[in-house]
Amino acid sequence: MKKLLFATILVVITTACTNYYQVLRVTVPSNAVVSAHEIACNDQDMTLTYNFWDNNGNLSFRLYNNSAETMHIYLDETFLVKNGFASDYLELSKIHNKMNKYGSSTVAIPAGAHRFFVCPHLQNEIFEYCDIELCPSGEVIQEKNFTKEDTPLSFSIEVTYSLGQNPNKKMTRHSFYINQTVNYRERDFERQHDDTLRFCNEEEVIPVQDLRSPDKFYIKY
Repeated sequence: MKKLLFATILVVITTACTNYYQVLRVTVPSNAVVSAHEIACNDQDMTLTYNFWDNNGNLSFRLYNNSAETMHIYLDETFLVKNGFASDYLELSKIHNKMNKYGSSTVAIPAGAHRFFVCPHLQNEIFEYCDIELCPSGEVIQEKNFTKEDTPLSFSIEVTYSLGQNPNKKMTRHSFYINQTVNYRERDFERQHDDTLRFCNEEEVIPVQDLRSPDKFYIKY
């Protein structure tokens, strides 16, 4: 009887907790520049830009060749590392249908040009904690904050490349970690404010989601 009662309560709680969002904030590298629309990580030879804001986290990035020579990217030595587990980009592109498909393990980017690299989503499941309400009422916003040492998720993009005819390979690494999670009701998650978009001599007022930021992403549950 007790087991049946517990199972019934669990089903009711799970069913009632719908249309909620967990918003996760990401700590970015020290050399990154965060604007309203992107995170730009600059190195001597390249710039990678990210915008994580999407359901489950958008890990795709745009890679700009800042050098004066053709840049060769080695996909089988370019990695997505999540909590210490490494997957090379060539392997990921074979597994995930929505990713770029390449005929070889190397791609080239001309000087001053860029390419867009599609990656799988970052995180599919929410993080649950005993001291944070899974279905918050909205009266009190409960934050769960983390350091680099106790974060539930750290990840990095590691790009191996060479320039021109020089056979020597280089690697650039951009490391991130989750530093905060907050659970929201749908109405709180979707709150917006007006922002002014300026183009030439014209202005247009557009609605912008309060929580939206390139260094955040969300998981709907």
